[in-house]
Amino acid sequence: MLASLASGACAHSAQPSAQPSIASSAPTDFVRVAPAALDDRGSVVLAQGVVSADESRVSAVVPAVQGRVVRVHAMTGDHVAAQALLALLYSPEIAGVNAAVIQARIARTAAQDSVQRVEALAHEGAASQRELVEARASLAQSRAEETRARTALSAMGTAGSGATYGLRAPMAGTIIRRTLHVGAESRPDGEPAFVIADLSRVWVTASVPERLASSVQQGERAEVELPALPGRRFSGTVARVGAAIDPLSRAVPVRIVLDNPDGALKPEMSARITLYVDARPVVVVPTSALITRADGGYALFVRRAAGGFERRSVTVGAESNERAQVLEGLLPNEPVVVEGALLIDPGAQQAL
Repeated sequence: MLASLASGACAHSAQPSAQPSIASSAPTDFVRVAPAALDDRGSVVLAQGVVSADESRVSAVVPAVQGRVVRVHAMTGDHVAAQALLALLYSPEIAGVNAAVIQARIARTAAQDSVQRVEALAHEGAASQRELVEARASLAQSRAEETRARTALSAMGTAGSGATYGLRAPMAGTIIRRTLHVGAESRPDGEPAFVIADLSRVWVTASVPERLASSVQQGERAEVELPALPGRRFSGTVARVGAAIDPLSRAVPVRIVLDNPDGALKPEMSARITLYVDARPVVVVPTSALITRADGGYALFVRRAAGGFERRSVTVGAESNERAQVLEGLLPNEPVVVEGALLIDPGAQQAL
């Protein structure tokens, strides 16, 4: 099947090959010729792609401490608010931090009482200035220690007392993955417990073959259709053209950003993408007119005014509805053989 992707060159401005090969004889009774037409859409690139979350709006939720899951409050697909409680863990480490906070609070209270007592004695002349200075320094130190302990507890995101650790959502969004299960161990160095994504804006990544990637530029218009949402078409622009080629598919990823206010676009949906790479009209012919060259390119036959047929190498772009864009090698209205090319050259291979 003809490749369904295009480069950005415009066919109607390209000149035919300088030294075409000529078919010396041809049976014309079964050969049909039609003029090359113009496609007002301009040059396009057609590609397959997939919907994904906007990576700038994704958060991986990892527990700050090791613990055993005792309760899970959120499931995959749930929409959660920022700071919503996702799960509770039992953690001896949290128990130790909570104990440190309590001890620091007791020490700070004792230091406050000591300062008040020494100040009262100093007022009556029963305590020295040195004793007062030392009591106040001890109070400052105990306050700093309490602040340190509370900060450590706050950084862990705990939601409770004793050994209970609360895992909370760092942002509002939809839970697109969950790995926690009641009774399982969760660790800071393990895989994320939850992955939350804000899906009000998503990415669609198109796979564009390397030979066509140079025709796609940032800012160009794109239209996206999805088999899962028949009848709907989403418009966006090219946000980024990948800097590297996938070694397996030999394709360049092209990112389109789409607003998704109703949440209809979901991660992993397959998509068909049309990239509009040149607004000028482009020459089109039926796909039946094309034959393949030995080097993998394409050619077609053009009827000469003086009689006979000229074999013409062409650069082919997008194919849609059994028509192909010809980006180089053919001018508008030139008479092209659309049926019977194999009768003209039995050694040719039709691009079907």
